[in-house]
Amino acid sequence: MRNVHKRNKTQRVTMTEIARVAGVSQAAVSLVLAGSAKAHRIPPETAGRIRETAQKLGYTVRARKRKPATDSMAAPPVSAGSVPLAANATRSLGVIFVEYRGLSGDILYSPAYLGFCRAATGHEVWQYGAMGWANLGEWLRSGEMRVHDGLAIFTHREVTAADLRPIDELKRPYVLMNRDPEGLQAPRVLFDAYNMAYGLMEMLLRNGHRRIAMLGTRATIPSAVGQRNGYREALRAAGCHDEDLEILETATWDEAQFCESVCALLKRRPDVTALYSFFDRYAEGIYAGAREAGRRIPDDLSVVATGGQPAGQRLTPPLTTMRYPMLEMGEAAFRLLERIWRGESVPLRTIIPGELLHGGSVGPAR
Repeated sequence: MRNVHKRNKTQRVTMTEIARVAGVSQAAVSLVLAGSAKAHRIPPETAGRIRETAQKLGYTVRARKRKPATDSMAAPPVSAGSVPLAANATRSLGVIFVEYRGLSGDILYSPAYLGFCRAATGHEVWQYGAMGWANLGEWLRSGEMRVHDGLAIFTHREVTAADLRPIDELKRPYVLMNRDPEGLQAPRVLFDAYNMAYGLMEMLLRNGHRRIAMLGTRATIPSAVGQRNGYREALRAAGCHDEDLEILETATWDEAQFCESVCALLKRRPDVTALYSFFDRYAEGIYAGAREAGRRIPDDLSVVATGGQPAGQRLTPPLTTMRYPMLEMGEAAFRLLERIWRGESVPLRTIIPGELLHGGSVGPAR
């Protein structure tokens, strides 16, 4: 369940190294060295091995001054249990991936995790995953997370404030990524899905397009809601929104389904001159569907999307798309934790703009 990613500028011995040599978790090392082994029911033989390993490696225990847990900061959001340390102290950070088994190739959270770790250089970052919301509370109550000075929470699922209550009970500052549940008082980092979609529609409108189809989803997560609203409001402002051109079942589709549906749409509505997709990882299927319908990109059909997947840039012509700013969001999540540690108030929502990747898939309307 655990994968350690340690980042440290110096060569001093860390709890991560002690854990590796002693064959235990870093959380166990932290609890033992903090004098909390008995309270957390760590076996005496394990505690003894940890202390012996720390002594052999020359680890020096540094006192940490903890201020009492509070219910709120000077301004929202709530950030209980902050742990003030010296400015150059090494922090312990936990990154929790709920309902994940791996990050390899993940469009959203692999770059976000990279950005978080890059910003956290000089600190210890611990990655946890493969647990679901149902057993998250029980796992958190085991005490392992209490050794961390801050947490970042990642999930693909829709989430409520109630789902996050077990994390609130840890009394540790945390940041939620790409989710915006009502009533949550913890900070969250989002990308500006609304303006990403609105900007793409403005580009198509400037090129004379008025019949623009959307390949999206009905999901209520912030990224989906923002893209739907940006698409609709841009076209309504131009007086050309058409509900018949909204296809909202694409979240579970594969390449073949995109191909089949795009072809069917273009044959049913030959007046469509542009397509907008929420998922550029399936751009190859969209292109294939256009070809089957007898359309050339961008001569007969313009295509835009969001995501920033490399696959779209390898197509002919390369896809014009908005890149999700996940790397920047990961960095922003760590910076929010830094501000909380300094006792500063932080915004509930930090919204990061996307980046337009110009391809050759947009041209003037027929």
